[in-house]
Amino acid sequence: MTTPMRTSTDLVSQGPDAVGGEERRQTLRLSRVQAIIVAVSALVTAALAIVLIQSIPPVYQTSRSVIVLSGANPNDNDVLSRALEAIITSKGLAAEIKRRGNLDMSIDEIAGMISASRQPESPYMDVISSSPSQEKSELVSAQIIPALRDVFDANQREIPVEQRIAGPIFQEVFAKPLQQTSTIPLWFGAVFGALLGGLVPYLFFIYRNLRKPVVNSAQDVTEAIDLPILVKLPALSGRGRNPQDAVAGVIAAVERLSLNEPIHRLVLVGADDGGDRAQLALALACVIARSFGQPVALVDADLESGVLTDLVRAEDVAGLAECLSGQLDPNAALLNLTEDQLPSGLADLEVPNGMVRFLGAGVDRSRNILRMRSSFNRVLDGMAGRYVVIINGPKVPGPVPTSQLLSLADATLMVVAEGQTSLTDARSAGDTLRSFSNGPAGVVVLRR
Repeated sequence: MTTPMRTSTDLVSQGPDAVGGEERRQTLRLSRVQAIIVAVSALVTAALAIVLIQSIPPVYQTSRSVIVLSGANPNDNDVLSRALEAIITSKGLAAEIKRRGNLDMSIDEIAGMISASRQPESPYMDVISSSPSQEKSELVSAQIIPALRDVFDANQREIPVEQRIAGPIFQEVFAKPLQQTSTIPLWFGAVFGALLGGLVPYLFFIYRNLRKPVVNSAQDVTEAIDLPILVKLPALSGRGRNPQDAVAGVIAAVERLSLNEPIHRLVLVGADDGGDRAQLALALACVIARSFGQPVALVDADLESGVLTDLVRAEDVAGLAECLSGQLDPNAALLNLTEDQLPSGLADLEVPNGMVRFLGAGVDRSRNILRMRSSFNRVLDGMAGRYVVIINGPKVPGPVPTSQLLSLADATLMVVAEGQTSLTDARSAGDTLRSFSNGPAGVVVLRR
């Protein structure tokens, strides 16, 4: 395997999803995954709103119309109308309705059913009784007008005749009440649910992106890391993904970056926890072993997390930590990687028999991290000339010393996840990489 090195920042792979030359950074922009989450949330909430509305029973409304008749002065009529409106919606009238009709309902329930609708300065008023039960709506409505008359008659008797309000105070306009049913339109529920379901996650993502911005474009990578972008490709795992083609694009990009120098030690590092990075390292090892016919030693140097070791189910096996402490010889610690150890997302890759050897992070990692600086060179020397070494490196900067690891690499790839990797972390990782890396270096952008 040979790989290149170029330092021009306009070098872009022509492989899958190659990065275009013109890509401007947008403000308040959502990543692809975030946009999908917002859309799915809007659709799901709209569907739930429709189901909820369909489950809500209709509200039956019984309306009676009254008009104020007393008083030659329009101002007097307006005062009476407003007084009548206040009485209709009071709990006192609800208590009177309950008593007259001997209704098996609470006063609060009756008061909540009754409402009045009147235009300003109009003596005409609609008195509405609303309930999910048509029977209750009609029973309460039938008692409203008689209860109002009883209230006024009882008060008029206590007043001297000359001070009483002349004539009937109000009169029901129509002989029969109006019956109607009120329901919430399904379209309203769908629109409201979609707006609510989409707006909440949208605002959350906007707030999170503004507070802790993430890499959303090639320009973000260039500005934060100041290294050439080798290739931009989909994440390896997921439905419909082809990890073999994606890895072939990475290999082609690395070869174009080199100056026809052989690559014996390829290091992958990142600015965040290494799930995607570990999968890429594993896929690279399988494809290189098959395509180039060279044995590959895959090393998990992420002693803090050991994601790659967990990925191939070798967490209980002695590995790099024991080699760094001098307890184990590297060649004796190398395990033969088989197809059964590949995760489901990479199950389509072929592992040539005996061509991929694996050195896990090890078991006792707690006290050997700081020895990495002085011991890692010895571990790699034990593999020199026999394998193409692919190293799944740690998060940089991080607790694992990385200067020795980067200085020993023939080429270094920084793996950045679009819409996930923090710009601040990417900038710090880029500073570390430029400070300690001696070989060619570039960025692989994974589209989430």
